[in-house]
Amino acid sequence: MDRLSERLLLIAKQVNDKDVICDIGTDHAMIPIYLAKGNLITKAYACDIAEKPLAQAKKNIAKYQVGEIITPILANGLHGLANIKIDSCIISGLGSASILEILQNDSDLIDRYILCSNDDPTILRQWVKAKKYFIEKELLIKENEIIYEIIVINKVAGQKVKNKRDILFGPVLRKEQTKLFQEKWLLKNDYYQTLLNKIPVKTKRYQEIRAKLKMINKVI
Repeated sequence: MDRLSERLLLIAKQVNDKDVICDIGTDHAMIPIYLAKGNLITKAYACDIAEKPLAQAKKNIAKYQVGEIITPILANGLHGLANIKIDSCIISGLGSASILEILQNDSDLIDRYILCSNDDPTILRQWVKAKKYFIEKELLIKENEIIYEIIVINKVAGQKVKNKRDILFGPVLRKEQTKLFQEKWLLKNDYYQTLLNKIPVKTKRYQEIRAKLKMINKVI
């Protein structure tokens, strides 16, 4: 099969051995196919809202002869998974607002989430805090000059999201302080400094950005 990108491969590696998974916004179902071909999962549900990518996913599933393991589902978010027990739910390739909308249909039948958004994941950690869930793992990966965060959410074990710093930086990433973490937040610091110079002082937006800059300077 076609080689997964480093980002998709790292997402796939967060799945536990022999899990039942769902891949929301599966596109061409490359992550489920990779996991099925490697005999790493028990079952996969490849879900997409659009007929065209799902049609290609079906062709790929047939091509790689993994139809017994992967079931393609045409559905919006989690709506096609009623009454199905899921060990790990992958949601990637979307913006955080779209992922958050999908998470509003969170089910007790889903044990953990593996999330990788295309933009700022702050609102996803806010959701974790509000639900009183845990962050099992947080990872950074740089692809095409963009630094992505992968957040693994566990409903019963891991790190709690306790405060504003945890929400902004991530409780795991903030403690680990990797080189990529430093690079990301130095870039963010420069971006916010530039933005601050363009915003009127007596505005709420100015105060919000200034508060973020203070937190960045304390953490890095």
